[in-house]
Amino acid sequence: MPPRPGPTLPVGRYFNLSTGLVAPGDRRAFWRDMALNRTEADFPPDGQPRGFSAQVRGFLGIASELREGRSDAVIMRRSAARCRRDGIDEIMISYLVSSDGPGQYCKGDTAFSIPIGAAVVNDSMVPFTVAMRRYRSINFRLPRTAVARAIGGDPAVLAGRLLSATPLNRLLFSCFTQFVDTLEEMDDAGRQVALDAATEFALAALRLETRAGVWEEGAHGNGLRQAAQRFVEGNLHRQDLNPDMLARALRCSRTHLYRLFASNGGTVMGYVREVRLERSRAMLADAASRLTIGEIALRCGFDDPSAFSRSFRRRFGCQPGEVRRESRNAER
Repeated sequence: MPPRPGPTLPVGRYFNLSTGLVAPGDRRAFWRDMALNRTEADFPPDGQPRGFSAQVRGFLGIASELREGRSDAVIMRRSAARCRRDGIDEIMISYLVSSDGPGQYCKGDTAFSIPIGAAVVNDSMVPFTVAMRRYRSINFRLPRTAVARAIGGDPAVLAGRLLSATPLNRLLFSCFTQFVDTLEEMDDAGRQVALDAATEFALAALRLETRAGVWEEGAHGNGLRQAAQRFVEGNLHRQDLNPDMLARALRCSRTHLYRLFASNGGTVMGYVREVRLERSRAMLADAASRLTIGEIALRCGFDDPSAFSRSFRRRFGCQPGEVRRESRNAER
């Protein structure tokens, strides 16, 4: 008897979408509704007489999805309302293959450029905005539950992270690129097998990425703390110097910043206040300085002279004017 055929395995489907057959005046609306339907999209003027142009192709698998996109300039955003409303629950790795310039990424108070050849992770449950010039990118979408199992925690820790340029991640992006380059040569069964393998590869890479992040947080804590201290010392005059500004400057989370200072038994603003007071005392003790006490207070970030005097007295047990008089008397 001939062997019985095995069970038919479920497979996904290949897709290819382009603005090429759409009237120029309708292309932006078409692309917004058909290809960018997970986001709200805006299209800055690109000055192209042919009108907006874009193309996407990929494979929508049983659980994950790979797609290659080529597009003129576009701004894509997921608002908090959109995140709550549409219920999409996926993690996306976006690899910027080529572009007319770096992409611009914004998530809450965090903003940075996405260089060509880099990959950023997006969480569909976390609001973000990405502004792109004309570009080519490869996007890999993974179920949030699968990522959570792989990293052993909440995938939100990956939101807005530029993946490290490790040999493993470079190999992963090479795998993505070769996959999209051979999409048209395979049937759907072959594409599904390749997608399953790429999914396991991506999950393993994200697992190592988050574990490396935990290791680096402890191993490089001293260096990050020193960078924070240098930033504070160079920006004492700014009235808006606060934990949010410092976290943005250091490209770390505010929670990590708090832990960094707490490990030394202090707080971020406690450190800022101490440096401001120490700097002001050093400036007051400079007998050659012709700055007024009010000017010194401003240069050290105190915009209220009375509050400055009270803080100074609590810290040093004397008024700012006393330090100035003592320094000048010592010079005589």
